[in-house]
Amino acid sequence: MANPTAIRDLPPHLRLLAWPAINGRGSLDGVRVSLPAVPSDDPPSVACYSRSVRVEFDAASQGAGGPEALLTAPASAPALAEPLRLVSTLALWDEVVREAGVYAGNIYLASEKSVGRLLRTAHAIASPSPAELAESLEQLHAMELLYRFPVAYKFRGAHGAERQCRINGWGRLLFRMLNDTDGDRYGIGTAHERLARHMQDHRDAYLRGVRAASAADDHAGARIWEEIHVEQPIPVLI
Repeated sequence: MANPTAIRDLPPHLRLLAWPAINGRGSLDGVRVSLPAVPSDDPPSVACYSRSVRVEFDAASQGAGGPEALLTAPASAPALAEPLRLVSTLALWDEVVREAGVYAGNIYLASEKSVGRLLRTAHAIASPSPAELAESLEQLHAMELLYRFPVAYKFRGAHGAERQCRINGWGRLLFRMLNDTDGDRYGIGTAHERLARHMQDHRDAYLRGVRAASAADDHAGARIWEEIHVEQPIPVLI
C-alpha cells in the first residue's frame, strides 16, 4: 500500500473513491479507507471534511491510469453509480443551458428540490428522498466537486432552507472522464437528449428567469425570487 493520505489532501475527483466506505457500503478494490474508530451520530458528509479520514491505494491501482482509472472501471460502477449520476447530470444541465443560449456561464440550481426535478427530467426515474438528496449534495460539496451554499440574499431577502448549487471545474473533469470512457453506463447520452428537449420546450421561461436574476440586487428580496421561478419547471439561479 502507498502511504495513507488525508481525504482532504487528495484531488477532489479522487476523493470520490472513498464514497462507498464513508457511506457504509464497503470499499472499492484497490482502495483502503481508514475511518475514525469512534462511532458518530453525524451524517457521512461530516467525514468528507475530516482530516482523520485517510485513503490508501494499493500497488495495482498505481498502474495504467493510476487511481483515476478506478473511477471509470466497470467494477466500480455499482458502488459509485449514485454520485456519478448526480455529477454527470449537473454537468449536462450546464451544457444544455449554454447550448440553448440561455446563459453563457455556469447555472445554479435554486434548491435541492430543483436538483430532484432535474434528476427526474433527465433520467425519468424517481429521485432520492429530500433528505437523501441533500446529504448526497453535501458530500459532493465537501469533496469539492460542486458549490453549495445558502441562496444569495439578493434573491430571497432573507435566509431560507434552500441551498443553491452547481457543478464546478473538478466535477466537470470527472464528467468528461465518464463521458470519454463509457457515458452510456450512466445514461449520459439519453439524459442529454431529454434535457435538450426540455430546454427547447421551456427556453423562454428560463430566459426570462435568468434576466430577472441578472437584474436582482440586495434590495429586491422575495419579489425577485418569485419573478425568477414562476414559470421554470426546474428553478435556476445565476
